[in-house]
Amino acid sequence: MKRTSKALTAAILIFYSLFIVFAFAVGFFVIRGIKEEVTLENEFSAIEDLIDNSSIDNTQIDYMLNNFVTTGDYLNVEKAIKDYLEDLLVECRRLDNIFQSQDLTNVLSLYNFDADAPYFYESQHIIENYYQELKNIKTNLINLLDTDSIISYAEAYQLQDYYLDYFKNLIIDENMLNTNRNDIENSLDYALNTLDIYKELFELLSNNVDSWTMDEDYIYFDNDNLLEEYNRLIEIINNMDFYSDVESFI
Repeated sequence: MKRTSKALTAAILIFYSLFIVFAFAVGFFVIRGIKEEVTLENEFSAIEDLIDNSSIDNTQIDYMLNNFVTTGDYLNVEKAIKDYLEDLLVECRRLDNIFQSQDLTNVLSLYNFDADAPYFYESQHIIENYYQELKNIKTNLINLLDTDSIISYAEAYQLQDYYLDYFKNLIIDENMLNTNRNDIENSLDYALNTLDIYKELFELLSNNVDSWTMDEDYIYFDNDNLLEEYNRLIEIINNMDFYSDVESFI
């Protein structure tokens, strides 16, 4: 009968014990990681559903973006993504505020045309303010839909290796980003062009106050060129819808 020394037997037993502990630990962390990922993905699915099915002003969205459901390295992934979503939501809310503005609606509908004539100071001021704000929102949204910009949120939490890849898989879809970026750029360009037309209209009238008069619902020009230009601008305005395109992604 062959014998094994007690020392060797003890070493083998210790090795197997350590192997079992190691295997259990690895299994535990893998299972915990899977649970964390399921929890995180369920969280973002719930946020997405909430945004899709309610107003972006819903305070429940803010609550979810400022409360966390994971731990450890997954918590940093969650924080990075929620920071990004919060910044994106800020711009969408700014945009929504513009399109809910009664001041802007009054200007675009020419509701306060009579009261603001003949120099249209208030109308021009409102148009210019919202024009500049729209330009700023457009710049910010296009930047937020850029891959490098999104990754910067992960870098802020020093995500590396697996967790950086996981972050990218959760939030970066190049095709979707390109589509959304193009849609937003086209829609906001359309809105900005619309405001440009109104600016032209009010400038035309305010710069030529001695060449037109108003009688109830009619404007009379003593200059055919001004009349022609006014009619051109009014025709463009009548065929434009400032709100239609942009409201589709707010």
